Amino acid sequence: MSKNIIRQEMFSKRRNHDRNEKHLRELDIIKKVRLHPKYKDAETVAIFYPMIDEVDLLPLLEDNTKTFLLPRVHRHGLEFYVYHPMIEFETSSFGVFEPKITEKIHHEPIDLMLVPALAISKGNDRIGYGKGYYDRYLSSHTIHHTIGVIFDFQEKDAIEYSPLDHRLKEYIKGSL
Repeated sequence: MSKNIIRQEMFSKRRNHDRNEKHLRELDIIKKVRLHPKYKDAETVAIFYPMIDEVDLLPLLEDNTKTFLLPRVHRHGLEFYVYHPMIEFETSSFGVFEPKITEKIHHEPIDLMLVPALAISKGNDRIGYGKGYYDRYLSSHTIHHTIGVIFDFQEKDAIEYSPLDHRLKEYIKGSL
């Protein structure tokens, strides 16, 4: 199955996802993340502001022993900004909240990056939105560990792989 067909399938499944079930799956993901040894040991954790129907990891921001980072799209790449309680956001052209440019960019290695996905294979291959932002960032920056986060119905047996794709170290899926 092609990546575009999988994208269409996952957009539909997420859009039709029951809100109560989505919330329960998100709670399961957050619990699994908090119990994960790589999260426990991490000082810097990159997460993302959820787009429509994506996994919402924002409750992790309550864990005040971590330095959290949030992405912003710049031209054809990502930059990660340091989160603080008074951070200012603006809406991107994709309709997602991003830190304002006036916030502090993080230039150091990242201990753990929690990566969004439309689908992830059992071999840790990921399908995103097709723009390559995360693949390029992961390929050109020091990230000590990557974990994709998905709902259980977003797991695939296999996904078409290209040389530009960046394989995740592992993934966490939220179940009921």
